[in-house]
Amino acid sequence: MADYLFGSANIRTLENAIIGRERIDRLLNTKTTDEAWELLSDWGVQIVRNSESGKPMREETLLGILKGAYERLGELAPDSDALRLWLYPYDCNNLKAAQKAHIRGIDPTSMLFDFGTLSTTDIVKMVETGSYEGLPANLQASAQTAMDEYAKTKNPQVIDLILDKACWRDMLDAAKASGEAFVIRLVQTRIDLLNVMIVLRILRMKSGEVGKVLFADAFLEGGKLTLESLTEALEKGEDAMWESLRYSEYSRFAEGFAKSDATLSSAEKLADNQWMSLIMENKFVPMGLEVMIAFLAAHEYEVKNLRILLSGKEAGIPTATIRERIRDSYV
Repeated sequence: MADYLFGSANIRTLENAIIGRERIDRLLNTKTTDEAWELLSDWGVQIVRNSESGKPMREETLLGILKGAYERLGELAPDSDALRLWLYPYDCNNLKAAQKAHIRGIDPTSMLFDFGTLSTTDIVKMVETGSYEGLPANLQASAQTAMDEYAKTKNPQVIDLILDKACWRDMLDAAKASGEAFVIRLVQTRIDLLNVMIVLRILRMKSGEVGKVLFADAFLEGGKLTLESLTEALEKGEDAMWESLRYSEYSRFAEGFAKSDATLSSAEKLADNQWMSLIMENKFVPMGLEVMIAFLAAHEYEVKNLRILLSGKEAGIPTATIRERIRDSYV
């Protein structure tokens, strides 16, 4: 606890700058995207602009927010498995992108996140040389397997399947190594929710026995919901799956979906809200690891909501529709 005392106090102050519920409402009520960008600038968001047109660049700006959050945490918090593991998905994304770019013979730079446990330069070099030392253990062990399976199948999706599984194993291993029950629960919950969403997508495809094979390939290990129980859901159908989840710790997710318009988009939102509800359980903890993780989660959801909002406004989607897609905010 003492290790996080100084950082926690600073982070509580930094939380005031996060674009939360009230500011999202103000952004939703702007008449144009330009007005939304002006508000974001007024609130201290560093807008990345096109060097020629001067127009705001959405993705570059949003990734800058995330990068800043992770860098700030690195300055304020001690290095630990419990915090480092949240960077593993960015390593995984960069590895997948670099491998696919290598296969196609193109430059992967525009597809890479410039934050993670390893530099983008290091990951690109790993793919070029075939030597993956330095990656988290499971990603390292699976990286060449992904390339070998692609060579056999010529299906780039196998790269995603193999490396995503490895990434979540690394995250769960790191959570367990931290000895923090809260962190383990967060990772296991995310794994369970991802697996439920995989089942839902397969059920909507109406793929029958083929769907079981697809799910066995995509299933992420380490959650509380077993392969057997979710495969049974595939056999019995969507209604049976939601009914079983209503009697689990995912009851909020299941009940909310039953009342929604039953789209995949609404299910994804409810899954995100279920996970945020775990973060919110510790909102009033004065100091500690929970404060650090909440800081990261708050920024991840801030960026997700801003992406939904800005892309929706750019596309001319009605404000009410955009509002329905917004996730719960930490602040």
